[in-house]
Amino acid sequence: MTTADHDVLTSWSRVGTWLAAHTRRGPARPTSDAARLDAFEADLGLSLPADLRAWWLLPDVSADYWIPEAFAPVSLDEALETHEIWLLVAEQEGDSLDENGQPETRYLREFMPIALSPGGDGLVVDMRPGDTHGAVLLWDHETWILDVPQWASVTSMLQDIAHALEAGTPALLSHTALGGTQEPSTATIDSALDLTWQPTTA
Repeated sequence: MTTADHDVLTSWSRVGTWLAAHTRRGPARPTSDAARLDAFEADLGLSLPADLRAWWLLPDVSADYWIPEAFAPVSLDEALETHEIWLLVAEQEGDSLDENGQPETRYLREFMPIALSPGGDGLVVDMRPGDTHGAVLLWDHETWILDVPQWASVTSMLQDIAHALEAGTPALLSHTALGGTQEPSTATIDSALDLTWQPTTA
C-alpha cells in the first residue's frame, strides 16, 4: 500500500465511521475498475494524482451528500459521462471573451469530476501541471467561474471533513483563508438522521 493509499483509506475510514454512527445508512458508491482508470489516463496522456486514484479504488464509499456544501460522490461511470458532457458543452460554446477582454473559463479535459450537487454543480480534481495540480475545485455549471481550490488535494478534502465531523468544527477554513467564496460550514444532523452543512462564521 502506497502512502497515498494509506492516507486516503485512513481518512475515509474516519469519515465512514462517523457517518455510520450518526446518520442513516444510504447507498454506497460502486467500487471503481482500475482498468478503466488506466484507460482514462492513457486517453488523457496524464497520470492521475496518486490520491485521486486511491479515491476511486476505495470500497464502500457513501453516495449520500456528506461533502460540503452538499456534494455526493459519484461512480466512475457517472464521472466519465459527466466529463464527456461538460467537454461537449465547452466545445459547442467555443471561445469567447469576458467584459475585461479575457478568455472565459471553459471546462477542460484535465478536470475530473468526483462529486455532484443536486443542482448539477461538481467538485473536480485539477490534473493540469502547476500550483493547483491535484486540487479539488468547484465547477459551477452555470457561471463556469473557477474559485480558489476548495481543498489542495483529495487527501486534504477527506482529512478536513474527518476533522470537522469528529470535532464539530467548520470545514473549508483553508479555502476561506485563501480568499475563497464558499463559507466555512459545520455538519448538523436533522431528525431524519440526514447530514447537512450549515454556514458558520470562521
